Amino acid sequence: MTKEGSPISDRTFMYGPPSPAAALRMFCLPYAGKGASLYRPWWEGSDRRIEFVPVQLPGRENRFRESLVHDLRELVASLAADIAPHTKRPYALFGYCMGASIAFELAHQLSHLTGHRPQHLVVAGGTPPHLQRAVSSERQRTDEELMTELRRLGGTPVAALDDERLLAFALPVLRADWSVVDGYTYRPTPALDVPITVLGSTDDPDVPTDELRQWGHHTNADTRVHVFPGDHFFVDRFPEEVRGLLVSELTAEPADAAHRLPAHGTTPERAARYDHGIAEALEASGPRALGGIDTNAWGAALHDLDAAALMAMTRAVTGAVDGPSVDGLAERLQVAPRHRWLLDRWVASLLAEGYVVRRDGALVATNQAGPQPADDNRVSSACATLGYGDELRDFFLRCNGNLSLLLQDKLTVQELWFKGGGFAVAESTYRDNPMAHYLNAALAVAVVHHVRNRAGSTPVHVLELGAGIGATTSTLLPMLADTGVELRYVFSDISPVFLKAARERYADFPFVEFELIDINGGNGSSTPPADVVLSANVLHNALDTGATLALLRRMTADDGMLAFVESSREHYQLMASMLFMLSGADGRSRPGSADFRATENRVCLTQTEWHEQLRRAGFTPTATVPDAKRDPAAVLEQYLYVAFPEIPQTSSPETPEPTRRAL
Repeated sequence: MTKEGSPISDRTFMYGPPSPAAALRMFCLPYAGKGASLYRPWWEGSDRRIEFVPVQLPGRENRFRESLVHDLRELVASLAADIAPHTKRPYALFGYCMGASIAFELAHQLSHLTGHRPQHLVVAGGTPPHLQRAVSSERQRTDEELMTELRRLGGTPVAALDDERLLAFALPVLRADWSVVDGYTYRPTPALDVPITVLGSTDDPDVPTDELRQWGHHTNADTRVHVFPGDHFFVDRFPEEVRGLLVSELTAEPADAAHRLPAHGTTPERAARYDHGIAEALEASGPRALGGIDTNAWGAALHDLDAAALMAMTRAVTGAVDGPSVDGLAERLQVAPRHRWLLDRWVASLLAEGYVVRRDGALVATNQAGPQPADDNRVSSACATLGYGDELRDFFLRCNGNLSLLLQDKLTVQELWFKGGGFAVAESTYRDNPMAHYLNAALAVAVVHHVRNRAGSTPVHVLELGAGIGATTSTLLPMLADTGVELRYVFSDISPVFLKAARERYADFPFVEFELIDINGGNGSSTPPADVVLSANVLHNALDTGATLALLRRMTADDGMLAFVESSREHYQLMASMLFMLSGADGRSRPGSADFRATENRVCLTQTEWHEQLRRAGFTPTATVPDAKRDPAAVLEQYLYVAFPEIPQTSSPETPEPTRRAL
């Protein structure tokens, strides 16, 4: 933070001037009443690709001694003068609510002032400029009016609204910012030659989703719209997901022309045209498969399962004979080269969760790390609550008790997974537990629903990728057989072992064929388009998510459907067990090594990232279950995604009348 007395242009950048090393700078403008610290987590996560630069407005935080500004154009002129010297290198602008209007005007002002236009403009929770009406600012809003507005928008803790000391600082800033917004009048200007990414939310009381696309009137370049769940403060609720989306948007290479999204993108209304009722069909299918199981206790059970895994990791990481110095930790622990990425994940997670601390260059366990017998009891109890069978419980216990050997490759996780040479653990994981029942049932309902709608196409072609032990297939095939529709069902995997077992298991279904297909573009990539493409717990194995989804788009007929199940969070118990399977063996690359996941050593994509990657590949995400807002089962963060190939929009949406204003 700059010292008091430094030039105002310096104080505009609360955490110091932009770094000359970053390939792209993104200047971030806050919403009404907030300061630059809103974006501190993003700034701390900056890297050489993108530096997030929080922009401080006058009168708040490190600039609290300065006068507040009540006019948007005065504010923009001041900020433009401070930012202009830093626009010779590639830059972008991000504005949230009120900040969206500021960022939009800054994009014009900086282009005119410096001759360097931004590479990208991102607006979140903001009403398009031409839909905003100036409101008379002669009468300032009363404190009670401001409080009523804050309660209406949501996002502000009730305790803060009842704290008179906090309000004494906050209300003057809010009143000034409301004047900025109320007094803003859009002046028609030539459209920007800058791509605009628009972020909105499903339940924003001020910016309905059907208005988001209207930002496209202000650019000659592409407009992309992304809708998050929740209210007006969705960026506060999903900061890492939004940051990840921004990194994906700003660092992605242009899409291959054969798979480029149409310029008009996808709106919620258009998506509704494609689902043919599938969203409604899915709403009750998963919960019905649970058979009345109480899922409200799953969150606590998952916490216990993860806590036991973190403690097991702590014992493994701090158990080096000569002391677990951070430098050279992998060598001291004799970690196999292929597992070192996983060790890095562990260390980062243990530090973040407070299970270890750095002290004198070493990792030291905190008093949270308890004895192993107590951890084993927590695993057993948690597995019972989650409905996991004995085989999966024992697998977790064996992994937790042998992490050092697993890291050293003196024991492989496959030996524990296929204990006794059978598939019992895999069946317990993917078939014989409540969440597996939920997702397999929902996926089957989606596929059957679409197959019935495609009954006029003979035969209906269904392609299952990475079918493995047939956990999903076994649920789906009887239901498909009952439709009476003529079918061609392709059971595929990369392993001949699974194909051999499947030929015997599904001999009574004459419409089933068996093929070797690799989602990473190897054998089977010339498979003709199918009416349905499906998979369960497979797509995270992609080396490059974008390339794999582009391949799936070619595999999916233009009027077909893609449905897949994936975990959207790597729970700590998975990091201590199943992720060992993903370490590249024999010189092979591990999943995610060729896309945006590589820099974070992670495998799973968030729900937001899946939606974005689907859009980039030419799909329209239409349904995702369970619903994170309404269904307690979503605590496991395992989802079914249903998507349809993008259909170009043939006409531009009508421009609605000017509406409300976003703060």
